[in-house]
Amino acid sequence: MKGGHKVNAGYSQLRWVVLLLAVAVILPTVCLLWFMSQAVKNERLAVRQKLIDIYQEKLFRAGQKTDETWSQNCKFQEVERAGSQPGKMLISLVCDGPYDGLIIYDAAGERIYPIFAADIGEQFDLAEEFAQAWGLEFAEQDLAAAVRVYQQKAQSYSDYVRIAALIGKSRCLAKLGRMDEAIATCRQAAYGDVQNSDDRLTTGLLFDAQLLLLEFLEQDAGKYQTLFRETFVKLLSAINADFEDDSVLACDRRIFLVKKILQISKRDRLVENYFSPGDRIRLGKLVAAEERCLDIAEYFPTTAGLESQQADVFRPLAAGVEVVYGLYHKTDEGSLLVWLCKENIIPALSDYESNFRDSDLIYRILDDSGRFVAGVAKPESEPFVTALVGRHFPGWKVQLYFKDGQAFEKAASRQIVLYTWTGVLVIVLILVAGGFAGRAVGKQAKLNRLKNSFIATVSHELKTPLSSMRVLVDTLLEGGFNQQQQATEYLQLISKENERLSRLIDNFLTFSRMERNKQAFDMVRASPAEIAADTVKAVQTKFNKGRCKFDVSIDENLPQILADKDAMVTALVNLLDNAYKYSYDEKQIELRVFAEDDSVCFSVKDNGIGMSSRAIKKIFSRFYQVDSSLSRSGDGCGLGLSIVKFIVDAHKGRISVESKPGKGSELTVKVPAAI
Repeated sequence: MKGGHKVNAGYSQLRWVVLLLAVAVILPTVCLLWFMSQAVKNERLAVRQKLIDIYQEKLFRAGQKTDETWSQNCKFQEVERAGSQPGKMLISLVCDGPYDGLIIYDAAGERIYPIFAADIGEQFDLAEEFAQAWGLEFAEQDLAAAVRVYQQKAQSYSDYVRIAALIGKSRCLAKLGRMDEAIATCRQAAYGDVQNSDDRLTTGLLFDAQLLLLEFLEQDAGKYQTLFRETFVKLLSAINADFEDDSVLACDRRIFLVKKILQISKRDRLVENYFSPGDRIRLGKLVAAEERCLDIAEYFPTTAGLESQQADVFRPLAAGVEVVYGLYHKTDEGSLLVWLCKENIIPALSDYESNFRDSDLIYRILDDSGRFVAGVAKPESEPFVTALVGRHFPGWKVQLYFKDGQAFEKAASRQIVLYTWTGVLVIVLILVAGGFAGRAVGKQAKLNRLKNSFIATVSHELKTPLSSMRVLVDTLLEGGFNQQQQATEYLQLISKENERLSRLIDNFLTFSRMERNKQAFDMVRASPAEIAADTVKAVQTKFNKGRCKFDVSIDENLPQILADKDAMVTALVNLLDNAYKYSYDEKQIELRVFAEDDSVCFSVKDNGIGMSSRAIKKIFSRFYQVDSSLSRSGDGCGLGLSIVKFIVDAHKGRISVESKPGKGSELTVKVPAAI
């Protein structure tokens, strides 16, 4: 009972050890997994914040650059000269600058550009002056009479009336088919004695005469090729000069003239060398700008509707259906209203476009009312950064979006992968270490169980011969025998038990030396036949008793081996003892010694109980016994074969087993021959 209690206590301690080992593995693993999840979460947050900081800085720099650009664009140095050179300022702001048009006001807030034809007024009542001529030309279709009346009017002292009369006369002559006379008369009107005039109406008639002359010449451009080119170049130069210097013409009249010039340049290839595509585009841009100037000027004839607007910032203008963003600039000399159309906002905010064009981002710009202005109209995700555009665009916002919704995950993926693999490696190491520790604990537990079994076996094995010897000795001491022969038998039994006890103790001592690695072998050249003979002598007495057939076969001329003779005898004796213990009553045991290749083989064969393949794998383990019960028929403690294996390994040999349950076993020790 006491022994059983100890075993149970050992199992209880083992359970606690296994439990503590499991906790030592599982708890760090769980903690590591938690820390990994927190690290991954923090890494995502850190990457998100880092990206936000980076792109906020980019937005800040883009905003600064936009402010610098538009602060420079808002330096209107020509405001003080706006009254005398509005066309030149239009060229500067529209063709060379970022704007789409302008309106100029004087210091009193009255519009001075653009000028409508109606703003100029009429100096003469042409309807009354030319009533008769117009009636003959258009109503009665009496062109010859109309020519005579126009000729009379051409004698007037007024430049305006005289030029108008010559234009009318040339028109009638052209209708009569008298083109040479018509061209000559129109040329007189366009390039006669009046070349320059301070009067806007007279200057307008001169431009009309030049345009009419160009249309006459175009009808027969082949005949009048040189004159046609000269007239075209003169008219084009005059229009450009009016844009850049004089700005005498009313804007609506100039728009009409420019459109006619552009139409003629497209139709006639004779003028292409004098009117390049770049000039054509530039002039067309100016005309489009002036048309828009006229449209917006109708909504803002004075600065009354602009005084409440903050200066030098862009605000939506209430100017029809088209979305226009206007900037109001005011000085002591006058004020300006410039604007950008919605389609030109993107070039105006090109600093944002250039910063994010080739990145993983898309952007969207909204004005102060939340209206889409530039970028991507309808992003599929939420913005991760929002910033103000700049001080010239108050309330405007720029929003940044990732093209790929998983951008934060991708940015953090590398570090997350590093964390993950590090965590996995640590977990694997913990599990491997736990596995090794568990295996070591398992081995130790198994060893403890074997040692417990060993203690029980040793107690049993030692107790049996000691008890027998004690009974026999007590019998002899008490004189409990009838004759000397019986006393001799008792003494022989005591000798046998003493021999058995000595063998057990020798095995225990050998095992102890093996455990402490203090077993020393005296390797010398030895004869295998002598080793076999000494082995036979050691077991002869035991094997000659009872029903045991012991055959010994030793080949002749065996090579010598390097061996510790006593150790080899011990190994073979143990093999023969095992064969004897595990054989049936009719024992048949054979010891053979023979040469094979470059080795000497010692084979022990029996007709015993045999072993299964599973048992064969374990028989050389310490304390292992095929029959481990205390009631087994054979003696021993499971150390014999482990000692044999230890001795054979020390001799650089091998031991093999062939066995089948119920059919006996054969164990062969193979030791290299001495060179």
